[in-house]
Parts: sequence; structure tokens; C-alpha cells
Amino acid sequence: MVPVGALYKHNLLASMLKLAKMVQNHLKGILAHWKWGMTNAFMEGLNSVFSATKRKARGYRSPVHLITMLYFVAGKLRLPQF
Repeated sequence: MVPVGALYKHNLLASMLKLAKMVQNHLKGILAHWKWGMTNAFMEGLNSVFSATKRKARGYRSPVHLITMLYFVAGKLRLPQF
């Protein structure tokens, strides 16, 4: 029978090793965040806008129409006032 404390230590060690490997794999991104304050929040927001636009454009048959809608929604185009 294995003591409960030994299982806890094994699980803790496994968790720490998993964390260390994750930090090692993402070290460039972590350092970039601290150096330049970069995140992917802007791209995630843009992806959300694009996904909503794709849902609205479901009836269109041409990719050109979808791209045109994306330009109107996210391109910050200034349309003339009539």
C-alpha cells in the first residue's frame, strides 16, 4: 500500500514538470509579452468579428461577397454621406 503523502508528492512533481515544459515551450511568447506588452487579444477580437460576419454571409455563394462584407465590417471604410 502506498502512503497518501507519496501520491500527493508524485502528483505535485508531475504537475511541476508539466508546468516547466509548458513554460519552456512558450518562453519566446512569455518574454515578448513582458518586453513589448504583446498579446493576441486583438487577433482574437478580430477573429470574433470575422466569425460573426461569416455567419451573417451564409446565403452568399461567392467568396468575393464574403471578403467584401469583411472589408465593410472590419476595414473601417469611410462611406460617403448622401
